[in-house]
Amino acid sequence: MVTYEELYERVKNEVSEKRFKHILGVVSRAEEYAKIYGVDLKDARYAAILHDVAKEYPDETSYEIFEKYGYEPDEVEKKNHNLLHGKVAGLIAKYEYGLSDDIVNAISYHTTGRENMSMLEKVIYLADATEPGRVYPDKSNELTVGQTVNLVKKDIDEGMLYVLKWNLESILRKELYIHLDSVKAYNFYKK
Repeated sequence: MVTYEELYERVKNEVSEKRFKHILGVVSRAEEYAKIYGVDLKDARYAAILHDVAKEYPDETSYEIFEKYGYEPDEVEKKNHNLLHGKVAGLIAKYEYGLSDDIVNAISYHTTGRENMSMLEKVIYLADATEPGRVYPDKSNELTVGQTVNLVKKDIDEGMLYVLKWNLESILRKELYIHLDSVKAYNFYKK
């Protein structure tokens, strides 16, 4: 079994300093949420350290990894390339490290979310959205990251709904394609 230290070194060597700082912030926030919601700390650390390992890969590298592991990106993933890195990182977690399905899913869906997420999936999705260095310049008149953290700590599903809503609004403002998983996630947590 791969160690956290081995994953840490791989990620550190494959991403920029700025991206690595973000990743470490996600690890820290994921540990915080995992303790509150009874998620295995090791699983949270593994998912958090790997979630953006492919973020800076050129599209060509992402597509090579998809082909290698027999994954075909859907139409929205092809049109919104920001969605590719989560799936690529999930494939790395699964096929290169043999990590659990829950860790793989937490990594794979950290950009879109999905309906009926496991607690680990929610922890990683929200840790990515609220890591300590995160700044939302266009988030005027809305909750600050610190207030969002407090909301997540109080009720993780309310935190999911809030962050999903904000993400959907942001995607619409940018006129990007919206993945159906995000819409289904919003509808699920809206219930």
